[in-house]
Amino acid sequence: MSRPASLGMIRFGLGLRPEGRGGDGAALMADLDRADPPGAITPFATRLDRAASRAALRRAQREGSMVDTQDKREAINQAEAQDSLSDLRNTVARGVAAPIGFRERLADFWANHFSADSRGGHFRFARAGYIEDALRPHLVGNFATLLRAAVTHPVMQGYLNQNVSVGPFSLVGRRSGRGVNENLARELLELHTLGVGYSQADVTQMARLLTGMTFDLDQGYKFDPRIAEPGLIEIFGKRYGGRPVMEHHVFDALDDLALRPETAAHLAGKLARYFISDSPDPQLVAHMQASYLASGGDLRVLYRAMLEHPAAWGPELRKTRAPMHWMVASLRATGVTPDQIGALSDRETRRDLRAPLQAMGAAWEFVPSPAGYDDSARAWITAQAMAARITWAMGLAERLPQTPDPRDFVTRAMGDMASPQLARAAGGAETRGQGVGIILSSPDFNRC
Repeated sequence: MSRPASLGMIRFGLGLRPEGRGGDGAALMADLDRADPPGAITPFATRLDRAASRAALRRAQREGSMVDTQDKREAINQAEAQDSLSDLRNTVARGVAAPIGFRERLADFWANHFSADSRGGHFRFARAGYIEDALRPHLVGNFATLLRAAVTHPVMQGYLNQNVSVGPFSLVGRRSGRGVNENLARELLELHTLGVGYSQADVTQMARLLTGMTFDLDQGYKFDPRIAEPGLIEIFGKRYGGRPVMEHHVFDALDDLALRPETAAHLAGKLARYFISDSPDPQLVAHMQASYLASGGDLRVLYRAMLEHPAAWGPELRKTRAPMHWMVASLRATGVTPDQIGALSDRETRRDLRAPLQAMGAAWEFVPSPAGYDDSARAWITAQAMAARITWAMGLAERLPQTPDPRDFVTRAMGDMASPQLARAAGGAETRGQGVGIILSSPDFNRC
């Protein structure tokens, strides 16, 4: 059986666009090297500066300097909220503009794998900056480098309370009586690397080793030997640390975790489930795992191993598009341009992008837990979420300046992956707008 020409764009990318087709394995791998547009997302450094300014204003208020404090805080908060809406517009526009979207899909995969948000901590609306600064530069390279960047970022550390973790026998710990927080260590082993094969004792030891990692609002991430637990710490039969414990001791442990067989199996299985099937072919996962280990943790090799395996190209669409991916795919199919997305006002952004995403179950800047979103069909396809998708699709179809003929649009949107049933339904719609809305909200278009 021949491979459908549109399959790669739909399964591994962000959907078809009116001006072209593509998406074979070679094109997907080439998409990895496409440069991200500069200046699209508010840098984390800006969020860090604003967090420092808020902290300074709070100190001034406590000290009795009330002059203009409230106005200045409100101005900072307003700038943060406006930049968050700008980040949302630019994220959607980036997806619409992407030739294929494989790189964008991978960025979302790793953002969910290293799940963190910042709404309850020092930083507000900083998740997009975290993804931009810590994850996107390392999508293609060695997993150990990506792991270091995620674990040391202030958003991740603040989300998992690493900044309050202190070695009990460190200089600060002996004076203050403060102790270890195990949150980051537990998620590092369970979610970010091994998945299985560790004990509570391993979590405790890893948490002791991580104690020197923290951040402050002046410089962001830093390693502070004063709070690092001194001495040798044994993890999975290997000793790390010393007197004093240094940052490179922690990085050595992270590098070793990145190359464990359990980590390779965890990453391979999760990536295959994200792109291909909730129950991927075990031979595909084994091939990806072996390739990753043989390469020393090279992510490009891991992606290539997935794309070269026949099980990755079965013609049946078994995954459900996440809300953001479905929204972007809809905009691509209907010919909405990145400039049109960028021109939305803040009010329109809230109405047409942020509020619908929340109704579909994937609120902007939000993650449900350190485990991220469950991307299986049962998680995305609920009555409320589907009603939100249908409402948004019908609204988009009605606002198009030139509504396409549904009989042509079904091929534009799905290529050679459209079912005969969808083609008949599109052709039988009472109006063009209704036909386009039916296609976008159909089971066919919602799958990838």
